[in-house]
Amino acid sequence: MNSDEFKSKWENDEVEVKVLFSAAGVSTTILLTSKFTGKMMLLDVGDGVLRDLLVSSKLDFVHDIDPIAVSHGHFDHVGGLYSLFGFLRMMGRTNPLNILIPAGCSEVISIIKGYRDLYSKTLPYKIWYHELSQDSGFDTDFFKINSFEVEHFSLEFDQGAGVLEPALGFRVQIGETIVGYTGDTRLCPSVESIVRDADLAIIEATQKETSSPDSGHRVHLSINEAEHLGKLAKEFVLIHRIPEL
Repeated sequence: MNSDEFKSKWENDEVEVKVLFSAAGVSTTILLTSKFTGKMMLLDVGDGVLRDLLVSSKLDFVHDIDPIAVSHGHFDHVGGLYSLFGFLRMMGRTNPLNILIPAGCSEVISIIKGYRDLYSKTLPYKIWYHELSQDSGFDTDFFKINSFEVEHFSLEFDQGAGVLEPALGFRVQIGETIVGYTGDTRLCPSVESIVRDADLAIIEATQKETSSPDSGHRVHLSINEAEHLGKLAKEFVLIHRIPEL
């Protein structure tokens, strides 16, 4: 597997967007950096996030990342969160870190609470989590975020009753630039709202072909569906592809 196939970069005068890595079932991490301030935001925190951050940027991320927006609790989107907390602690971060999560995302809540409990006496920064739902907003001085509930099933091959995972997509405004991120989702009404008229749409495209409606629970977008959605944005990039080993 050539890791370069799972990375990409986009930028304009206001923001640099790096897909540090994204492969289905492995890891997804996306870094937004304001060119005016140097402040950073992460979309999802997959395994290897420290390696990818250290390769792609200076150590400024230790103090400049805030917030982190997590689309859902699956391991390939949150697997690097614990190690990131540990590195920030080791490097002496002091300013609070805000984590945006879908309401009821027990995986991320457990990681945060477990880490805070373990290191409550020696943790130099606060970790706050915020449970978001449809049309929730969260603003910092540098990033304005709106969340959208999307439809993502808990099990990849579930053919039974089906359980929808707490899952979100996001629209992020940096200056006048809009970046839309679908997270993991099947085709649903919110997805068009996330990507429409965005300067850049980051769209998952896990399935090679579109499944028929009677093929069971649809877990992910197909490449064709993702490309169709991408045409609603000014520019788009497809991520979360299945690695061919």
